[in-house]
Amino acid sequence: MKAMMSSLTKVVTLTVLFFGLQSFTHAGGLYIGAGVYNAEIDDLEGDETVPAAFIGYNIWDGTLFMLSVEAGYYDLGDYDDKGVEIETDALTLAGVVYLPITSLFEVYAKAGMAQVSVDIETATRSYDEDGTEAFAGIGFAIDILDTIDIYVEYLTFDTEVESTLVGAGVRLAF
Repeated sequence: MKAMMSSLTKVVTLTVLFFGLQSFTHAGGLYIGAGVYNAEIDDLEGDETVPAAFIGYNIWDGTLFMLSVEAGYYDLGDYDDKGVEIETDALTLAGVVYLPITSLFEVYAKAGMAQVSVDIETATRSYDEDGTEAFAGIGFAIDILDTIDIYVEYLTFDTEVESTLVGAGVRLAF
């Protein structure tokens, strides 16, 4: 899984760089977004509702697809399972490829790197499992007023405690 995520991240990054350096004249501009997600960690019971926020820039807005670079913050949840408390969050940098299906509907995929903070506390000790890991996701968006999108996405973070998020939110373009 890690090898596939690494390869996918490299392909998306090189594609974004290629089109980004080729021409900024087709860029669509700055956007911001925020959402609410349902977070789960593998091997732990329960889930949690968590926030996320991101900022991005469309570096290529072609007729067939769009490419963006995006930075974000994702709360991956706080869990208490059998006396073990786990708090996780991530700062991300990703490439995003959008495929417009109609003028009002698009699907997208994102992949990149996440600086993940995992704090684990037991009755006898506490420690951090922080690191840089791959993450990826897919989603779709509905264009409401040409500058407002409602989106739904699924994200997975390949960390020591593998996390998945499913959420919805709003993206505003400038």
